[in-house]
Amino acid sequence: MQNNQKIVAIFGAGGFIGKHLIRRLTQLDYRVKVGTRNPYLKGYLKPLGNPGQIELFKINIFNSEEVKQVLKNCDYAINLVGILYETRKQKFNQIHADFPYLLSNLCHEFGIKNLIHISALGAKKNHDSKYMQSKFEGEKNIQDTFKSSIILRPSVVFGPEDKFFNVFASFVQFSPILPLIGGGKTKFAPIYVGDIAKAIIEILKNDNLESKIYELGGPENYTFKQLMEILLREIKKKRFLISIPFSVAKFQSYFLQMMPNPLLTPDQVEMLKYNNIVSGDHPTLQDLGISGKNIHSILPKYIFRFRTGGQFG
Repeated sequence: MQNNQKIVAIFGAGGFIGKHLIRRLTQLDYRVKVGTRNPYLKGYLKPLGNPGQIELFKINIFNSEEVKQVLKNCDYAINLVGILYETRKQKFNQIHADFPYLLSNLCHEFGIKNLIHISALGAKKNHDSKYMQSKFEGEKNIQDTFKSSIILRPSVVFGPEDKFFNVFASFVQFSPILPLIGGGKTKFAPIYVGDIAKAIIEILKNDNLESKIYELGGPENYTFKQLMEILLREIKKKRFLISIPFSVAKFQSYFLQMMPNPLLTPDQVEMLKYNNIVSGDHPTLQDLGISGKNIHSILPKYIFRFRTGGQFG
């Protein structure tokens, strides 16, 4: 292993974005230190690099001494930690605001060159969604305590293990309808997970980037209804697209949120009232020299498994 090898600390690396990012980092000869609650369940990360290139650390992200062990001797830190809904043990503010505050302070203490933080497109202080409010608070906590930070705000992320197209494709297998909350008019700018990984790599290559926020959206905007129509075409299924008013969806969500993996929560209904597209107020993928892949070039490569008969169905 080379002595001048750059070392990156990643928190939340076991998720969708993390796996794609680690694969790219190791290909570029970065050494990766991963902080995770249960390293025994994250063994699938180690084969993504050469022997010794990826280290796993068992940590509680709110234990500063354990977080320090991951940050020790690192050049960069990346925070991918996030939750889509609250549970009894995990709350939005705790995960999205308190941990970034702790991490940014420790990055300052350890002389980390750059902290890259994944937030969410649409994060703002007075949002009706607690998720979006907490994402904004996390951004503010980082910017106030660690000046060499880059905030990335992605729209909905797609790719082989995504929790968007795959979830709805699974739903289609047993449901004759696809509900369109608010008429399915909410707009999204789906971004390929590989493009997020590329964006992070470009930022790591430039130690002199000013602290700023990047809004990450794909090359095209779509309404939720259009995305469902594209999905149905790709998996060769016919389903009724039923418009559901926000008020009805909100009522239903109070029951659906009780499921182990909720299909819908009241907070997510609030998010769907707002478009999730690039605002034009911040730099984007293009400012990092990345054009971005559209869903038509990627989605068919993995969603075919939901067709009757699979790839050749």
